[in-house]
Amino acid sequence: MPHYHNHTKGSENDWKLIRETASSQKFRVTAEQTKIEVDIHYTAEKILTVNLVVEGHATKSLLNPVMDEIGRLGLSRGDYAVIDYTLSDTEHLIEGNYSIDKEDRRYRRL
Repeated sequence: MPHYHNHTKGSENDWKLIRETASSQKFRVTAEQTKIEVDIHYTAEKILTVNLVVEGHATKSLLNPVMDEIGRLGLSRGDYAVIDYTLSDTEHLIEGNYSIDKEDRRYRRL
């Protein structure tokens, strides 16, 4: 179901799709040798909700091309006009999964 490929091809930055659903996409982007995690949610009409986490310092020159590319991804899915985003930068980016306890899940279903 990847819709992103044609819209990131030829981009200034390197985009790798991590996960995609009907209403969201998660990417790992490399821009100026800096890792950026980008989580896009196609929610309200005309508004993209985006979370960005930058490993290192988030500068305007680093982010402007990434935001332009996010805008193109949004336009490939609909008539989006605004990117509503949260940005954080960190020294180390750690990606992982945490397993929910089997007993807790069993009680939740009751």
